[in-house]
Parts: sequence; C-alpha cells; structure tokens
Amino acid sequence: MTIHAEPRTAAPLAPTPFAITDPSRVPAQRYFDPEFARLEKDKLWPHAWQMACRLDEIPRPGDFTEYQINDQSVLVVRENEDTVKAYFNACRHRATALGNGTGSFHGGQIVCPYHGWRWNLDGSNSYVYAERGFTPKCLDPDLLRLRECQVGTLFGMVFINMDPEAPPLAEAMAGIAEALEPIGFDRMRVRWWRHVILPANWKMAQEAFMEAYHVMQAHPSLSMGAADEDYNIDALGGDFECFPGGHAHALPTTGEVPVAGMSMADYFIQFNNALYFGTDAYATDREMFIQQGLLERDIDEDKFPMAFFGALYEYAQGAGIPLPPPATNTSGYAHIFPNITVLPAYGNSIIYRVRPNGDDPESCVFEVWAVQIPAEEDGEPDRPELEGPIPIDEWPQIFKEDYQNIVAQQKGVHTQGLDDLLLSGQYEAMIVNSHRKIDEYLAR
Repeated sequence: MTIHAEPRTAAPLAPTPFAITDPSRVPAQRYFDPEFARLEKDKLWPHAWQMACRLDEIPRPGDFTEYQINDQSVLVVRENEDTVKAYFNACRHRATALGNGTGSFHGGQIVCPYHGWRWNLDGSNSYVYAERGFTPKCLDPDLLRLRECQVGTLFGMVFINMDPEAPPLAEAMAGIAEALEPIGFDRMRVRWWRHVILPANWKMAQEAFMEAYHVMQAHPSLSMGAADEDYNIDALGGDFECFPGGHAHALPTTGEVPVAGMSMADYFIQFNNALYFGTDAYATDREMFIQQGLLERDIDEDKFPMAFFGALYEYAQGAGIPLPPPATNTSGYAHIFPNITVLPAYGNSIIYRVRPNGDDPESCVFEVWAVQIPAEEDGEPDRPELEGPIPIDEWPQIFKEDYQNIVAQQKGVHTQGLDDLLLSGQYEAMIVNSHRKIDEYLAR
C-alpha cells in the first residue's frame, strides 16, 4: 500500500466527535449520530469539491440541471460550448428557486417564475420588473448578480465547490486525476442512469464499493463458490494507493486466478458473464460478442485474456471506438473523495454517487451511471435522464446483493456493545483514508 504524506498544517484543529484515532477502528456513531451528520452538513459538504453532474447532462447553451446536497440547491448551467457555471438556486429578489430538476433556459435567459426578474447565462442581471419601485442601491449590478459556486470539469464530470476560498479543483484532485487519466472517462457517454433510496448513512453505502474484500461471500456469481482458503483477494485488488485528498485507487493486480482450481480462461469467461448479467454495466453486449467469438477458436487457456484484449482493440478500431491504450497503473476501482466511486473496464465504467437524503443521517440517495466509450459515428447521444427511485428487488443481482448488505450494516451499527467497526489495513485502506479526510474538514 502506498500512502502519500500530506504536509502538516500549523493551524490548531478543533476536537472532532468520534474521530479516527486508530486506523483499524471506525466508531459506529459516525454512521448514525445526528450531531456528526450536522458537522458534515456544516463543515464537509459546503467546502469539498463534489461531482454535481455529467457534462452530457447539459450539452447545449442554456441547459441546466439541479444538484442538491442537504438543504442546498445549486444550478449547473451550460453558458456556452466551453463554459459551465454553477449558481446558488435562489432569485436575488425573494429567494424563489430559479430552476427545478433538469431543463433549458430558453433565449439565454434565466427567468424567475415568481416576478419575472431575468439573468443572462453568465449570471448578470438583465431585467428587473418595475425597477422604478426599488432604491438605487437595490439595483446595484454586483448585488443583483447570481451568487456563484466554484466550478471545474474532470473525467467528463462537472465538479462544484460552494466555498470561494477552497483550493482549485486541480489541486484538490491531485494524485487521483493522474491515476485515472489513462482510462478515458472523458470519452464515455451514459447508457443508463438510475437511483435508489437506501435506509443507510451515505458513508456506509459508499464504502461497500471501496474494497473487494466482500466479493467472496457477498457475490457468489463472482467468487464462483470458492471457500475462503480457495479465494485470492489480492488478485482482485488488495493493495491501494491513497492520496492526501481522501482519494484512492486499487493498484494493478497480481494476474493470478482468484479461485483455486480454475483455469485462467474459465475464470475470465465466467467473471465476465457474471458481470454482464449481474450489472448490465461493467461488461456489455460488445464484450460478450467478442468473448463469444473467441470461444469458437482454439485458444490456450492461459492466453485467453490477452486474446480477448487483442480482439477487443481490433474490434474497436474497426468500429470507430476510440479506446485508450490499456491502463497499467490503476486497477478496477477507485474512490474520488468525498462521494464518487468508479469501476472501469473495457472502455466502460460503473460510476456511483452517494449523498445524504436531506438531513436524515440514516438515509441516502444512491445513483448509478453505466457509461461507455461509443463509436465515433454514433453522434451525440440523447441527454441522459435519471430513472427511479428503483426498489432494491428490481436491480440486477450484484447491485441487489450489495444494497441488501448495506441495509443490514446500517441495522447492525445500532447494536449495543458495538463501539467500533474493525477494518483491515490491507484490504480496507480506502475507507480509513476517506474517514481521515472527513475528520480534517470537521476539525476546521
């Protein structure tokens, strides 16, 4: 495990309740205590860079989407082809929300539905109805401008920060941006976008996807019936690179077969099949098409994965799919602090975003994007639309298994006598790294 040291700050830090003092122990109260959730609301979410939307949600000038976190609403607006703005969603007159959900501001004007005040897409006021009734100081252009968040783009996503004094996005994403750059997230487009409301703390839900340690027991289709002594967790990603910003990613795996007694070809094929039927995201129709073609050929079992990747890139070249070169410095999953997880493979990825559901510390909004690098000739895809909330039982099997365990965990943290969750420094390093960064925000 590689840990990048962060320079110590000279500023004194305030005491944090239920702080991480031992990297192997996470206090259970962090997942349900109302005061801890209130501190996150006051000190984490208003100051951390967070993914507000994908760029393909706002493809044309005037398009907007609303991002909500706790009781805050932010409008992300496409100003022009190259510029995106993020505004606090309140009219400067009497605080009416200027937009709800997703839509378009026609004619380049943001119009208040209450009294008709208008703003240009750059946030400057363009019209005050009956302005003669207001004093000159009320009509000062700077006072009338929409209040902005910091905004930046990375990985085909729009990130916002409500704190004008926060460090820029490039600084906040140091380390993880370089690690994930070869994967080609900026080329991916949405296949589907769905969400579920889980009765669990947002961190509890997030952490289910920040380790592969659970796969052996939680996902029989992926562990293929292996017992613990027959399952090699390190072959799935048991070593991590953790960054000071709270981000982390799994390092390249050993290349060994995780399940004892299986050939490389058998494991690879069954793993892809399980992901295809169990997620409809990590592996897709095109990977199944390529794999099926290889099954009709006589290929050495140990060489099957390399034959698959060779066929994948040959197919992509012929189909006009701009796959990036194979990534060699990152593995199959990564955490972007505070609330994004990515699981990339084959020019596809699953992306998770988890947020508190209002002010309830034991409810969260869990969103899933299935994204893929399309063929160049496909043109611009339709603007993605959020589906759901979809009940747990209606999700593909692997998602369903994870959600059920998250719900069971949240139930368990209330058990009397359970003071701490005990974590592995080898297999669950991403989780502790993220908690420590949360503590830094809460201590400010």
